[in-house]
Amino acid sequence: MRRLIRSRRRGRPGGEEGTILLLTLGYVVIALGLVAVVVDASAVFLARRGLASACDGASLAGAQSVDVPGIYHGAATATLPLASVQGAVARYQAEAAPQSSLVAAVTGGDHVVVTGSRTVALPVSRLLGIGPLTVRARAEANSGQLGAAVP
Repeated sequence: MRRLIRSRRRGRPGGEEGTILLLTLGYVVIALGLVAVVVDASAVFLARRGLASACDGASLAGAQSVDVPGIYHGAATATLPLASVQGAVARYQAEAAPQSSLVAAVTGGDHVVVTGSRTVALPVSRLLGIGPLTVRARAEANSGQLGAAVP
């Protein structure tokens, strides 16, 4: 009986001591890597979504800032004044999205197009020396549809 106990203390016959520890450490490393990827991807997704919302709001603010009845009843080929639209977008950016860069343009005479960009610092990848990412978004508003609602 003592001989059986001594042989078990010496180790397993196949030399598999510590394999469970190595497997566990491997799975922990994989799990931490997945968590890091999910955290960084979530940061990029939320920044992109916030930027898209800011572009949408800025394009609507730009389209609503124009004196629609004055433009549409004045001439058939009138276009939106770019300075008025850019001023409204700049005010919206200062209030709602100061960390974003928004640029307004007027296309087709009555469409306000806002393109934006924002730099996103990745929470986990930054620790590894991976630099920030830039996300971009675009939104468009039609002031002609707003003018149809004006009596």
